[in-house]
Amino acid sequence: MRYSLRQNVAAEPVIAGWYGWSYLLPPQVLARFAHNRFTRIVESYLDNPQVHATAVRQRRMHGGPWIHAHEHHDAIRDWYRETAPRRERLDELFEAIRQLEEEILPRRRGECLDDVYQELPRPLAGRVEVFYGRDNRTADYRFIEPLMYASEYYDESWQQVRLRPITEDAREFALTTPMLEYTPDQLLIDVPLNSPLLDTIFRGNLTADELDELAARLGLHGERAGRFRAYFEPAPEPAGPPAGDDVLEYAGHACVFARYEGTTFLVDPVLSYAGYPGGAPGRFTFADLPDRIDHLLITHNHQDHMLFETLLRIRHRVGRVLVPRSSNASLVDPGLGGILRRLGFRDVVEVDDLETLPCGSAEVVALPFLGEHGDLRIRSKTGWLLRFGERSVLFAADSTNIAPTMYAKVAEVIGPVDTVFIGMESTGAAASWIYGPLYGEPLDRRTDQSRRLNGSNFPQAREIVETLEPGSVYVYAMGLEPWMGIVMAIDYDESHPAIVDSDLLVQHVRDKGGTAERLHLRRTLPI
Repeated sequence: MRYSLRQNVAAEPVIAGWYGWSYLLPPQVLARFAHNRFTRIVESYLDNPQVHATAVRQRRMHGGPWIHAHEHHDAIRDWYRETAPRRERLDELFEAIRQLEEEILPRRRGECLDDVYQELPRPLAGRVEVFYGRDNRTADYRFIEPLMYASEYYDESWQQVRLRPITEDAREFALTTPMLEYTPDQLLIDVPLNSPLLDTIFRGNLTADELDELAARLGLHGERAGRFRAYFEPAPEPAGPPAGDDVLEYAGHACVFARYEGTTFLVDPVLSYAGYPGGAPGRFTFADLPDRIDHLLITHNHQDHMLFETLLRIRHRVGRVLVPRSSNASLVDPGLGGILRRLGFRDVVEVDDLETLPCGSAEVVALPFLGEHGDLRIRSKTGWLLRFGERSVLFAADSTNIAPTMYAKVAEVIGPVDTVFIGMESTGAAASWIYGPLYGEPLDRRTDQSRRLNGSNFPQAREIVETLEPGSVYVYAMGLEPWMGIVMAIDYDESHPAIVDSDLLVQHVRDKGGTAERLHLRRTLPI
């Protein structure tokens, strides 16, 4: 008999004790999050766990700096003490960055910067480049990212995976709670996220002996090995050749699967689990994916579009990954290609604006993406236009049409588009919700609230539709699916601006004779 991982077992990535996502992998960014966010959350919790227990029960507090495992005070306290040496190393890197930003660079106002390299703190020496902006007065810097990954501050021993069964669609917010073994059905495994052993777990179809050998190679013995084996079940019989029809399959949030003339695509993969009672009927899960995903496309570096938990589980199926080019190598815009390569993906291609790539039977074009990033200098974002023969589909993600003339100019290059997917979370979180730990100093509340992570509102989305002239328009990436709660904190009702705006767009397109829908859970669509 052969065994595969049960469909309801999640493998949650862990970096330095926290739910792993892309801004925690580069060591310089992790250092900022550890010092400016995580340490403050844990110390607040240890000082008064009841405050956290009260906060997580209030819907308006969802997504805030609260620990959800508030009943496990002793376990969190012990973990925090045991990991103090790890924080000391990250604090050393944090302090070096602070000195460069707040003490060394501000003293330069146009004179030669050569002597800065002699002043660099040890963690940054030989790992950054300094330069002036175009005003020739404001000094700035960039990380030489491969050297940061090669430093002692990038430590794969800080990486783990936590296995645990999922019992319902809804997922509890994970970004502010240490990832420990809180219950007997959870198992933390010390394994780098790029380890081929994870591919072996997710590929499955293991004999009993192979399963035992895998447990041993993961350092699991005795009761822990038994717990690991319990996550597996008899592998199903092969289903035979997969269906080959051309299809667009909405899988939830911003995730869409496409197959055209045998070539497969997956955009912004975030998938739900199966194998438990009471889930949404017919939802698209990992089990619905084909054995091979030829092209994986990621629009931008936010956790609801580039979810490590899904990426790790499908890595062994993926051929090539297409990502937007990043040219900044800054704290707020670390290289997306470098992150994915260190996550274990081997064929990663960075694509620039309006660059066209042949992808099997189709063609992919990267389109400019404005907004939704708090007015920060972030380059690693793109909309993907897929050309399936004479038909074209645009995945605009959370692109905010703040400059309508841009889409008009893009349309002059690419022509009309048949189908548009557009995100309309028109009132997003304040910019500091993601980027706050990376700021040199906190934004005042008024400024922070003005720089929200918004998708397009109705007038902006209507302008896109009228410019590109699609026959079909689908509103997506709204965080409506219950499993998105692990990384998002959205509470919609009928009066929420995003619901009002998307309803208006759907009605507008239908009034003009087109097809329009706000997508939810799963939808099979024609190419």
